Amino acid sequence: MNKSFTLGIKLFVITSIAGLLLAFTNSLTEPIIIARQQQQLKDSLGVILENAENFEELDSKDSSPDIIGAYKGTDGSKTVGYVFEIDEPGGYGGNIHFLIGFDDQMKLTGFKSISHSESAGFGAKMDDPEFNEGLVGTDATKEVSASKDGSGENEILAISGATYSTSTIVNGINSAREFAEGLEK
Repeated sequence: MNKSFTLGIKLFVITSIAGLLLAFTNSLTEPIIIARQQQQLKDSLGVILENAENFEELDSKDSSPDIIGAYKGTDGSKTVGYVFEIDEPGGYGGNIHFLIGFDDQMKLTGFKSISHSESAGFGAKMDDPEFNEGLVGTDATKEVSASKDGSGENEILAISGATYSTSTIVNGINSAREFAEGLEK
């Protein structure tokens, strides 16, 4: 019994020290990680809405729960568009986290996936430049949909063989579109 108690105390001390070291390391690295994530987001916003000089974060708490960030892009005092950070459920492999941009005429300006677990060769084609190029300029004044050729005024090019991924992205675009319609221009 005494041997087991001593062994238990030693194990407790070792795990306590390890836990304290991990907590200390986390407290040192967390601000650096947050700063890098914020810089990556800022860089991505500029890629999605290229003609914006500055971005102002908007209050999106009363929007769709899928919108986790909303940003107004400005050039001087003029609003040039909006970028939305979306975490939309419904993808084949789970949620699809992405950025989508609209210019001041409600035309899509770009798409950038942040994270997803979609199938390689199918849903993961959203990361291909061709997908982004296929939706730039799409009119989002009305509900956006997807088709095989993306030739309609309010249509994006569907990802072949990835119906769930395409539908999830379209749902996210339409959530952002509805929120953007309510914003002051």
